[in-house]
Amino acid sequence: MWMIPVNLLMLVWVWIGRIAFGVGGWFFLIMLYALPFLFLALLATTLMGFLIGSDRPRALTRAQALAQLAMWAAMAAFGFFIVDFGDAPESDLSVFTQLVGRNDATLSLSWTLTAISGGIVIAAWVILLVLLLAQRRSHRAALAAA
Repeated sequence: MWMIPVNLLMLVWVWIGRIAFGVGGWFFLIMLYALPFLFLALLATTLMGFLIGSDRPRALTRAQALAQLAMWAAMAAFGFFIVDFGDAPESDLSVFTQLVGRNDATLSLSWTLTAISGGIVIAAWVILLVLLLAQRRSHRAALAAA
């Protein structure tokens, strides 16, 4: 049941959450192009989670829940570490660099952790999708056997 509100919260966080920490720039607009794809990916796994299986109430398996939690954690990290930029000099900041200080080392680390967390988001989503598809397949096989 937490998939819907947390997915929506993570979408907002990745898009504009860093504005609450004084970090806002062009990624506000750039992320508008990525958000529809992210929304559709999250919608697909959410719908599959709700529609597959006969468990009442609907629940993810342990492996599916771990993949979902890893995806949420990576999305939170992505929003935390992504370096936003603007038209002014030294406007390249992230929530991370706001907390620890802005210099070349922290900017580089922030970009690296953004890339890693983005990769984890994709990997965790693919794993979740595969696990949901496998559950769907086994559920159909059980129905056919009955």
